[in-house]
Amino acid sequence: MGTHPRCRQYQTNMQFLKDKIDQLNRQAWDVRVSDSPLAFELSKETVRLSREIAYTKGLAEGLRTFGFSHIRLSKNNEALHLLQEAMHLFESLNDIRGRGTIFEYYGIIYRSLGDYKASLEFLYKGLELIEQLSYSEGEALAHYHLGVTYKYLGNFDRALDHLLNSLSISERENLWVPMSYSLNNIGLIYFETEDYENALSYLNQSLEQRRRSGDKWGEAGSLDNIGLCYLKMAQYENAIDFCSQSLTISTSVNDQKGQGNSLFHLGNIYEQSAQYDKALENYERALQIRREVGDRKGEAEASLFLAELYSVENFSRYDIRQAIGLMANALKLGDEVNANDLLSKIHYGFYKICKKNQKANEALMHLEKYISAEKEIHTAAVNKKILNLEISHRVEKSRQEAEMYKLRNVELANLYEEIKKQKEETEIQKRNTEQALLELKAAQTQLIHSEKMASLGELTAGIAHEIQNPLNFVNNFSDLNAELVDELRTELAAGNTQEALEIAGTIKENEEKINYHGKRADGIVKGMLQHSRTSTGQKVLTDINALAAEYLRLGYHGLRGKDKDSTVLVQTDFEKEIGNVNIIPQDIGRVILNLINNAFYAVRERQKVEGHEPTVRVATKKVGDKVLVSVADNGSGIPKNIVDKIFQPFFTTKPTGQGTGLGLSLAYDIVKAHGGEISVNTKEGEGSEFIVELSDQTSL
Repeated sequence: MGTHPRCRQYQTNMQFLKDKIDQLNRQAWDVRVSDSPLAFELSKETVRLSREIAYTKGLAEGLRTFGFSHIRLSKNNEALHLLQEAMHLFESLNDIRGRGTIFEYYGIIYRSLGDYKASLEFLYKGLELIEQLSYSEGEALAHYHLGVTYKYLGNFDRALDHLLNSLSISERENLWVPMSYSLNNIGLIYFETEDYENALSYLNQSLEQRRRSGDKWGEAGSLDNIGLCYLKMAQYENAIDFCSQSLTISTSVNDQKGQGNSLFHLGNIYEQSAQYDKALENYERALQIRREVGDRKGEAEASLFLAELYSVENFSRYDIRQAIGLMANALKLGDEVNANDLLSKIHYGFYKICKKNQKANEALMHLEKYISAEKEIHTAAVNKKILNLEISHRVEKSRQEAEMYKLRNVELANLYEEIKKQKEETEIQKRNTEQALLELKAAQTQLIHSEKMASLGELTAGIAHEIQNPLNFVNNFSDLNAELVDELRTELAAGNTQEALEIAGTIKENEEKINYHGKRADGIVKGMLQHSRTSTGQKVLTDINALAAEYLRLGYHGLRGKDKDSTVLVQTDFEKEIGNVNIIPQDIGRVILNLINNAFYAVRERQKVEGHEPTVRVATKKVGDKVLVSVADNGSGIPKNIVDKIFQPFFTTKPTGQGTGLGLSLAYDIVKAHGGEISVNTKEGEGSEFIVELSDQTSL
């Protein structure tokens, strides 16, 4: 019997609808970046049709693109709801590519919400799935978004690693979306580090790609970024040209946010080039647009700049009352959105205007609030950098641990298969062996976790102690300024203008010192970011003396962070003419830090028992065709019966809970991987010396 004609017609109609949905989904996906409004409408329609005919594949893909379209509109809650439903459907279809893309979008959403740890975790999950497939665009986009999140964390080195990886894949496969966006963000990293020549090079390449692909939104963004570079370089004609082009395109695609930004930046350019009438026109248009879109922080910023413009005495429309009114509006909006960075600028602007208008009491009030806001900003900035450092460190350590688990699981599986093949073994022996393996795995997991937490604790303690000094300066000078402000008020009330001016000058000098030590703390944290990076596997020419000194300093601050009363005599003996060494600096640095931490532990333990003066000595030397790095201590030494075991994995002489036994084993593996040797000279009751030998073939 054949199929009934009505059944055949129904099947034909259903297939037609599925084909239509598939086609619409492909269209929506292809234009999701270049024409987001069209992608929104197409994916919305595929979701509706797929629900009507219960087409799971079509619904999953439609929800994915519809969710992405909501992300581009900054509707993160709606996007998250749509993507969670899509993830459930992709899991039921066992669609690895779909799941990987959803994880990527989760990473974008949580980055927008400021949860960078969750963002990195989701993005790495997405990359892990995508790497199982031959899906170059997905891999390039995953690396791109990882680069963006690391950029938000301030970890520019890791950001560039991922962005350059994305760029390499994109150029090889001619993928314009990740290529243009990676180029743009590399340019922005150079912009933030004030390397405007390199910034322009990458931003112009991104602009070219976006123009070729018809990505108008992206083209406008690139033009605006290029204009800002020229503004920083004081090339005002070029800056005006590029920001004007950006404004024209943003207007044509009805991107109000982009219009507001371009107008505001044009106002900045005209003001800095003393074209005040044009600056006024652009600031007022930017203010109007930001009011229309409900951007209260942007409105406050525009009001601030307008107020400062009206207070310029050689401006034809100079109006101090208008300036005060606009500044009051900026202050009101800044308070509403709780924007401390902007409030600091507003209070300082108010102080200057009130001072110019001879309103001493109001000027003094705003100066006090400015000083208070600056103190909060400096402290918050340092705390945020430390938090971001910890986030990067923890995520990277978790990834290393996951890779270690994978390797061990494979090894355990192979061992299990080998045991099964042994015909002579009884069933009881099999069960005993499996149980032993499970117990070993549990013990290894606990030890690795302990090692991870110990490493993080040492790193965090070192950083905290290192930045305490500049922070003390910031706090002390801030307290001093508060006292000087009280004296300033007294002198003003008494009419002692000269004394008041001298006090104001002292306040300004103290503010410069606060700024200096804040930047010093910032530099310290940026330097410490290098220690949280995982090895790239690439050897580079490295100053071995500087590397040893740096990790000695980090280890000593870690010791002081754990025990402020510790008094260890630290000695160094670095051979000046030793030259650079071609090594992986992060790996050899970890070896040196492990040996130094072990030395500190040994001398402190002996001090507890005997009360002697603890001493640790770090030295470098070139002997023949070898470069030597040694770490010596006057601890209790190592007993002869265990010297041969100290480099074995999981062997430790420390009390339970204080050591994993992995440190020297990992150090041994790292040195061996460099073609070198690690050895120990020790004598009970006198101390130990660990020596790392690197071949002269690595020295240049």
